Amino acid sequence: MELYLQLGHGMQAMAQELIKSWGKGTVIISPVNLQQDKLVVFSKKIHTVGGQVLFDPQMFYPKQGHIKLQAYDYWPAEGVSITAENGYKAINQELLRINNAINSAKVILPGIEMKEDQFAYSINWITNSAEYFSQKTDKPLLATLCLYPETIRNSLAIETLIEQLKNIPVEGYYIIPHPSNNEYIVSDPIWVIGLLKLLTCLKLAKKQVIVGYSNHQGLLYSLANVDAIASGTYMNTRSFVPAKFKSPKDDDIKHKSTWYYLPTAFSEYKAALLDVAMQRGYLDAFLPQGEFKNMYSEMLFKGASPSSTNYNETNSFKHYLHCLKVQCDMLSLNSYQETYDTYEFMLNTAENQIKEFKKRGMSGQNRDFAPAIEANRVAMCANNEDYGLKLRFDWQ
Repeated sequence: MELYLQLGHGMQAMAQELIKSWGKGTVIISPVNLQQDKLVVFSKKIHTVGGQVLFDPQMFYPKQGHIKLQAYDYWPAEGVSITAENGYKAINQELLRINNAINSAKVILPGIEMKEDQFAYSINWITNSAEYFSQKTDKPLLATLCLYPETIRNSLAIETLIEQLKNIPVEGYYIIPHPSNNEYIVSDPIWVIGLLKLLTCLKLAKKQVIVGYSNHQGLLYSLANVDAIASGTYMNTRSFVPAKFKSPKDDDIKHKSTWYYLPTAFSEYKAALLDVAMQRGYLDAFLPQGEFKNMYSEMLFKGASPSSTNYNETNSFKHYLHCLKVQCDMLSLNSYQETYDTYEFMLNTAENQIKEFKKRGMSGQNRDFAPAIEANRVAMCANNEDYGLKLRFDWQ
């Protein structure tokens, strides 16, 4: 399972630096965060350092689009239906031009946020777009599935949707899951079960699967053998936030606390808490080990008080993405059973470490992974019961 970079606010230079250090990688371009006249220049920079680009149309709410989205040439004029022939052809014509101009590796087809009563509408749009692009380009096609949380929680709806998705002429799907209760770390086991079921069935149907707007909870998706998860810097690139794409004004980026991700605990802690850990004599418990060691966070563990170092928001983001990539690599294994056992070990380790920190009063607040442990464990067991045998045979 690969880690893609979900482009967000101020991420252009960081994306170039990370991909250059990794030697390869893929950036999913966000039009709400990058002006149209800068697309080609940015894409060339990514290609120069060995990366690839994809373009996400972000048409989840075509009638309420953010002011920056409406500035793009493909955005439909008021009163134009996206499923009418003149509507979707005009959109697709401009999206094709953009994908060719930036030399995208694949074409992401547009898609709205889907509820059960919108399946027919959405699939009609996806199918029409797939037919258009298949006649115009040889690039692989990824259909956008932006799913409403209650849709993900509805097992019957997911089964109905899967049967229809199998027959759409695309190479794969770009999944945008709207989290249950808008949680950053989702504690709802029904939601996690539903999403993992969808991913598994699409992979068993021989479709590529990329899950956008993911955080470290998405490491669970390795058990469905998904191709990639995409993540970024701020929380709105690690979890789907509808307001980001339909706000009538520019984003209000708020710079608050600096966080430190402890990969073995699947949790993020305020960097200021590391001062407490240092004073109490257990700072080494936060020290990244092995491949998790990196230049972005090493200053926190060199003897000075962590809050007095130059560990800042940018270092925090780079440290997080570096660690997440290492974890994705650790879960890119040759068999289902190896992957399952490895993730189970990681989850158990995280649970034990979180418990030890909580005995000392240390919590990651809304970034603490504790609420998701039960949800993820229930989902992995349920998915193993339903699809484990098929995944064992079809893994490669």
